[in-house]
Amino acid sequence: MRKWLPAVVAGILVLVTAGVIVFTWTHRAEPDAPAGPGAPRTVAVTTEDLSDIKTFTGKLGFGPEQPVEGRKSGTLTWLPAPGAGIGRGEPVYKVDNVPVPLFYGETPLWRKLDTLGTTGPDVRIVKRNLAALGHSPGVQDDVLTPRTQDAIKRWQKARKLDQTGIIDVGDVLVLPGRIRVGGIKAQLGSPATAELMSVTAQGKSVTAMVGAAEVGSVKPGGKVTVLLPNGNRVPGTAGEIGHDAQAPKSQGSGSVGGGQDEAKIPVAVTLDDEGSVGALDSGPVQVQVTASTRKGVLAVPVDALLALREGGYAVQVVQGGGTRQVGVQTGLFSGGLVEIRGAGIAAGTQVVVTS
Repeated sequence: MRKWLPAVVAGILVLVTAGVIVFTWTHRAEPDAPAGPGAPRTVAVTTEDLSDIKTFTGKLGFGPEQPVEGRKSGTLTWLPAPGAGIGRGEPVYKVDNVPVPLFYGETPLWRKLDTLGTTGPDVRIVKRNLAALGHSPGVQDDVLTPRTQDAIKRWQKARKLDQTGIIDVGDVLVLPGRIRVGGIKAQLGSPATAELMSVTAQGKSVTAMVGAAEVGSVKPGGKVTVLLPNGNRVPGTAGEIGHDAQAPKSQGSGSVGGGQDEAKIPVAVTLDDEGSVGALDSGPVQVQVTASTRKGVLAVPVDALLALREGGYAVQVVQGGGTRQVGVQTGLFSGGLVEIRGAGIAAGTQVVVTS
């Protein structure tokens, strides 16, 4: 019995020692194992219609003010209130208590129309306005005829004036359309042959200030979007582009985006629906113009791009259990997306995004 006991004890000690060694190795190996990186976030390449949208500052109002100067000798006896709207045939002011009405047209009267056979654009304007006011002058051409003079007399009778059949330079004020009175410049009782007031167009409009380098992106008749101070977006149409650039307020001071201030050119914008601005008469706005559009292009989020040390860009394409780097050409950037082209890149290709 005693002869085999030391051998048993020795065997047990060997097993226990081995067990300790195994336990110790297993226990230490678990925390030392490197943690595997999280799976990268991927997105699919998509087919998109991308637009290059440029945003400009602007101002909502009634357009540029235009001075009105009296052309009829006499004493100024009545003026409209600021903000008043005036339409065709309605009085703009009174001289010696005789109303001077508004006629619509592009050419002001520059002579007395008192001779039969007189021709010119001023005759045509008078005929068109007489017809619109219910006094038909016959054919609305540019010839002063007996029927034209008869129509003038009927118009004068309706206004309780002497029926002379003659219209003189200061008898009417010719402007392109309805007007809104701005500031009053003259006082009642003063001579009527002076600057009387300033007027604007009746309708609300927007003036966008476009950088001289970007004015080519705006096309007369092109559609724009106006962002109002209340956050509403309303459609509009670009109109006349100004010919005189306005100097920046601070030369070379830089702008928020880091660029230098540049001269701005005013661009008129007509609201497609004036009622869309509600009771708002004036205020700062932003005007968005679609400079160009690319249809059906391959696009990825901008944060899928990798800037290469040697220049250019690449994307990481998911392939099998890993990724491979593919160089790409970029096109239009728009709304957080970028147009790309590259070997093997197609709609549905999975690429890695960095955030």
